[in-house]
Amino acid sequence: MRNEESATGTAAAPSLPRSDRGGAAFVALALLALAAVAIWIANLGGTFLSDDFAHLAVIHGAHERSALGAWVVARFFEPLGNGTFAYRPLAFATYALDWTFYGTDAVGWRVTSVLLFAANALAAGLLVHRWLAAHAPQPRFAAAFGGLLLAAYPFAGEISYWLVGRFDLLACLFSLLFLLSLPLHRPSTTREHALRLAFLACALWSKESVLPLPAIATLIVFSAAATGIHAGAAMSKAARTTVRELAPSWLLLGAYLVWRYALFGSFLKVYRESTPPRALEDVWIRLSGLRDIVLANAGAHAHALTLAAAALIAGIVVANLRGPRDAGDRRRALVPPLVAGVALYIVAPALSFPVSSASGEGARHFYMAWLYVSLLGAMLVGWSRGARPLGVALLALLLVAQANSLRQWHSAGSVMADVVAGVGRVATTVPEDRYALLLLPDHIGVALFARTAQASIVGPPMQSRDYLPRMAPMLGIDFGHWSTLIADGEVARLKSAAAFDPVNFVGLFCWNPARRSFVPLTDGSLAREPARWEAAARANFAPAGCVEPF
Repeated sequence: MRNEESATGTAAAPSLPRSDRGGAAFVALALLALAAVAIWIANLGGTFLSDDFAHLAVIHGAHERSALGAWVVARFFEPLGNGTFAYRPLAFATYALDWTFYGTDAVGWRVTSVLLFAANALAAGLLVHRWLAAHAPQPRFAAAFGGLLLAAYPFAGEISYWLVGRFDLLACLFSLLFLLSLPLHRPSTTREHALRLAFLACALWSKESVLPLPAIATLIVFSAAATGIHAGAAMSKAARTTVRELAPSWLLLGAYLVWRYALFGSFLKVYRESTPPRALEDVWIRLSGLRDIVLANAGAHAHALTLAAAALIAGIVVANLRGPRDAGDRRRALVPPLVAGVALYIVAPALSFPVSSASGEGARHFYMAWLYVSLLGAMLVGWSRGARPLGVALLALLLVAQANSLRQWHSAGSVMADVVAGVGRVATTVPEDRYALLLLPDHIGVALFARTAQASIVGPPMQSRDYLPRMAPMLGIDFGHWSTLIADGEVARLKSAAAFDPVNFVGLFCWNPARRSFVPLTDGSLAREPARWEAAARANFAPAGCVEPF
């Protein structure tokens, strides 16, 4: 039925194109969404990992002093005090809330992160629909696809299972809300300006990776104004529109940078050891770690999955190139800024440090890049009916990789739950005047394990009492360090004793997952010779049935 003027002179609402009325593609998206939910539910268990324990110990300490509220407020005005220039007060406020509701129940904390992950997907879908409604031939499918593409982040374990990923989840959420506050077809109201500034402030309080957001928003608004969304706008008018919409955001960003400098003596640096690249080649070398991230997360079939995904992406691009030449002003306006957003967020981490360790850690650095990949993918799928099945197949491949990533983190969390439970049992075998060490892996697969968490594993709130005066965990790289501490009597400080005789060092234990207990690995006499001590540990851990600690 054709659209006609009604008797009152009002145009009847156009019917949706047949290609956007559900059908097999929508059913396929729904099934993939259900599969994703099942994958997430299956991988929620296990306890905290790595830095999680350190954060938990600090929050527990503030709670015990009845100063948790003051600690949260202080995060907005004081450095964290851990030797970094990280300024993420909003994320720490969510940690305090999780502690209030869940205590040491890691699953509760993880549910919060998963809900934020889902909220990001919903917000991305809403943003795509708002941008494309009445402009693209398949706006609803494009919106659903964009949201699911963000939810199908293939390296999601590091973002959602590890609490450190909370910083990135919040930064993404408030970035999306900021972009949603951009009314591309009319000037912003005072209320919209205020909301935009509030969203930008919350994003900046979540993680420093948000810094490019005003630049990307500027490109979006200018491109929209200059290519016809504001009909007939000249370049000068587009520039005035952009300044009017984004000037307050740039001023807020400037104030944020000044505040960072006042706190840390640096506008941009997050880690003291961060250094800018000396040449373009350094950027390339630092970005080469992306290969380790892909291989570690996707597992044994990483190469096949990568090639298949690349082929499907190429197919989506070709389907768009072969489609109608008149794709409309809206896509012409939005695609270039989104491409710029992808490029900015891929390169940005390499401007400070190598993006990955050999274990494949570092996926969190590219979650914001994936946001713009998802929005860009929605633009491409939304204008090409032929791209639909290719998009669905791409989502399925990404979920396979994501399931492998989550499975590794869940497995590591389950092992750590047993380790935490086994600490008390082994502690009863160590007399109060003696000392032992527990050799634990830095990571298991791609998942971080005991790195930076050592002392927090053996003390409150994870343990009913503080076992640090009897034992401490160590990593496979710490033999020389601990040999020095034992020989110099520094263990006395951990025991709150006047002195410690190295003869009273019991030795080294490692974790046997089959027996779900710590077992002896080396005796105490070897600690005086770190090279022999490490060699003995390497020779003994496999016969002892221990988790690989090196």
